Amino acid sequence: MRDFMEQAKLSVQLPKKKAVFQLNRTRIGVPFFYVGIWLVFICIPLSVQSYWNAEGLLGELAIPIYFVYFLFVFFPIFAGAIYFLLAAIAAIALTLAKLLERKLTFLMMFKLASFAATFPLIGYGVFLFIDEGIATLWIWPSVAFLFFVLVRSIFHYPKQKNKRQGLRK
Repeated sequence: MRDFMEQAKLSVQLPKKKAVFQLNRTRIGVPFFYVGIWLVFICIPLSVQSYWNAEGLLGELAIPIYFVYFLFVFFPIFAGAIYFLLAAIAAIALTLAKLLERKLTFLMMFKLASFAATFPLIGYGVFLFIDEGIATLWIWPSVAFLFFVLVRSIFHYPKQKNKRQGLRK
């Protein structure tokens, strides 16, 4: 839990250079776990809210059965959508990094996108308490925020050395 809190502290400091480099030194499984913990925190109020608003067959389910459904059907789909969105944002940022000739890989961009998603995920969870419609609208500013952080982080990395220039010297 201490590592999670340290990662959260560094994630809040993004796009500072020190935080970018420290977070990019983590193993690739760490960002998946980090985002997963935030998703669990978000899904607790989401599951309660969706149970109270459920209609039809889902509304008639007993509470334990509904939470089993939520855990094994809804949560994996929700988490998959979040991870896919982070991967798509990381891929677009990597394309920009390649155009700027920076030394970055997809895994590095995915790690940064995952850690930069701290504020958007917390905001989404808070807005779910208030209103689901507001939470849905929160997605677009979150995507813009992630792009901002990733673009600022890209410039902390050096340009690639051109192999042809090295041969001419």
